Amino acid sequence: MNVLVTPYRVAQFTLEEVREFWPRLERMLDSVPHTWRHWTKEHIRGSIENNSLQVWGIGPPGKATLILFTTVNAFPALKVLTVVWAAGTFDDAMLPLLEMTLGSFARLNSCDEVEIRGRLGWESKLKTLGFRHETSMWTRRIDNVRMN
Repeated sequence: MNVLVTPYRVAQFTLEEVREFWPRLERMLDSVPHTWRHWTKEHIRGSIENNSLQVWGIGPPGKATLILFTTVNAFPALKVLTVVWAAGTFDDAMLPLLEMTLGSFARLNSCDEVEIRGRLGWESKLKTLGFRHETSMWTRRIDNVRMN
């Protein structure tokens, strides 16, 4: 059994935690409005409350320094876990934990792949995890899920 040793922890926020964290999250959104130009804050909050958008935090234990939004998208031929937004402080040492967490959550939701949408600066980091660049989106298949 492989054990991942990392100074970071990752967790999906509960609805109660999101409500408590919302003012800080709103300030993060306000600081980078160009990264969520297709949405409103009301839509984001509503999507979190109806669980169509998940909020994740990663950082030293007890302190999330990087926030991610994910959503599960079902298409006729496959299901995809998509990271649609991220902001905060990133450290390369977070990659193995993010990879493991996203893969596990994708499998839990019967997703065939994970896709990450973001700036081109993510390419060198995500490429090492097997993701490939597709316009400003990187994808990676999830093994052992299901056959179409």
